[in-house]
Formats: sequence, structure tokens, C-alpha cells
Amino acid sequence: MELLQRVLDGSLMPHGHCLLWRWDLLFLHVGGDTLTTLAYFAIPAILIKLVRKREDLAFDRVFLMFAAFIFLCGLTHLISLINIWHGYYFIEGLAKISTGVVSALTAIVAWRLLPIAITIPSRARLVAANEELRVAREDILEANIRLEEKVKERTAQLEALAVADPLTGTYRRSYALDTLREELKRAQRYDMPLTVAMIDIDDFKTVNDTHGHLAGDDVLRGVGALLNALSRDSDTIGRFGGEEFIIVMPECDETQGLLAVERFITTLGEHDFTLASGEVLHVTCSAGTAQADRGVTEAELVGLADKALYKAKKDGKNRVASSDGRLSGAADSSGRSD
Repeated sequence: MELLQRVLDGSLMPHGHCLLWRWDLLFLHVGGDTLTTLAYFAIPAILIKLVRKREDLAFDRVFLMFAAFIFLCGLTHLISLINIWHGYYFIEGLAKISTGVVSALTAIVAWRLLPIAITIPSRARLVAANEELRVAREDILEANIRLEEKVKERTAQLEALAVADPLTGTYRRSYALDTLREELKRAQRYDMPLTVAMIDIDDFKTVNDTHGHLAGDDVLRGVGALLNALSRDSDTIGRFGGEEFIIVMPECDETQGLLAVERFITTLGEHDFTLASGEVLHVTCSAGTAQADRGVTEAELVGLADKALYKAKKDGKNRVASSDGRLSGAADSSGRSD
């Protein structure tokens, strides 16, 4: 009881007398206590403002205990301030310096962190943002997949346009010659047969002059369709120029190539080309074949097939001639097969 009375005894000499009421000492003590008291009273207000700004933060016992502790610290320094004029020195001596420094720093740090703490997203907002990102990511992935499919489709279309002859449905000359070059390398490397055929529509100029160029285009389309229908999947058919076509036949010797082209010539001669006017037109063609020998170039091979084509034309058209001199195709007027 005596100790408690001593602690609570405020009748001692006021602190102002101890400081001799000097303005500098009074300024240090009064200023320190005032600053510390204001800081400890301000911090609970900051916490309350934070909780009010952030509705998702619960103002639970932790906040209440922290606020009460700081408030009591401020009250302690308020008493120290009172001690300038009264004598509560025991309480003052225990808390003045340490509490003043810690309280001031705590108030400064808390105040500087307040704007950042207010802007921290809530858990609900983070969940919503993650969901938005997930949906956006799925939309982007789906859009990328659709774009890739369109790019692939367009690329395939462009590749087809680059190698296809738009009128006849066969390949362009450049593609057919590139294929011939590769097939010739493969045939010579693995010692396999390779035959090239050159086909030319007979009297095509007469078709254009008599029936018009649109009828000529119909004939070219029909010839291209027949060539594609009667050829093997491994064969490459290209429009060589005008009414002339080239066929690259890998793994096919000249005898087999001769028979294949003869079958086409026969089918073409029996085919009806119905014009827009309703008139039915028949056309024939001539062809030449050549088999690749070791060491021959693609240009030489095409030249051999072209010479055989010239021979077929010279010998009466509507037939196929081989580079080794064989001739097959249409029958002459006596019924003899050439």
C-alpha cells in the first residue's frame, strides 16, 4: 500500500521546479510529451479510418487491443506532461524516452503506409480479376486457334494457287518441271524407271477459230479433267503451254507409259464436248513418250518426248509415239493399227 501510495502520489515537486522552469528544458520535456501523446492518440484514429475505408477488413479484437494499447501509451505521456506542474515522477520516469521515440516512429510509418494499405485489392477483387484473366486467356487462345486455322487454310489455298493451273485443273509448268527434276534424281539414284509424256491437242487452233475461245477453254478444261481422272496418284500432270500438257510418270517404263497415254487418247476421242450452243464437239490429241536413261537431264528428257510428239503429229495425229520409234494409237482408213 505504501508503494502504491508512493506511485500515485502527485504532491511531489512539479517537474517544472526540477527544470528550474528553464525554457529550453521545458521545451524538450513538454514538446516530447506533447508529440508522443498526439502520436499515440492519432494512431487509433488511423486504424479506424483504415477499417472504414476497407470494408472487407474486420474490426475485430486485434484492432481493438492495438488501439487500446496505443491509447493508453498516449495517456501515459499525457500524465508525464501534467507532471510539469504536478509530481507523478515515478510513472513519468518509466515511460518517457522509450515511449516517445517508438510512438512517434509508429505514427509516421503508419501514416505513410495508409494510402498503400487502402489501395490493396480485396480477396473478392483478386478472385474476380483472376476470373477475368482466365476468361480473357481462354478467349485469346480460342481466337489464336481460329486465326491459325484460317492462316493454314489460306496458306493451303495460296500454295494451291501457286502450283495449279486455274483453267485446266492440272499443275503449272514450273511445278511439273520441278517435280520432274526431283523424280529424275530419285530414279537415277535408285535405278528405277521414269517416263515423261508430252501431249498436244490436235488442231486446237481450228477449234478456237471455228467455235470461239470460250469453246477452246471448255476443251482445255475437259482434257485436263480426263488426264486427272485417268492418271495414277503418283503421276504429275502439268499444262506445258497453250494446248500442250506434260505427264511425269515415276516407276513407269516407256512401254507402260505408251499404253497409259494410248488409253487416254482413245478415251479422249470418244468424249463428247457439249458447247454452250448445244453443239457436240470431238477432239483428238497426239503424244510422245520418253524413258529416262542414266545421265540424262530433265531438259533432254523433255526434248526426247517432244520429238516423239512431233513424230506422232507428222505420222497422222491422234496417236502416241515413243522416243525409241514405236507408234501406237488411231487406226488408219484400212483398219490397220499404226
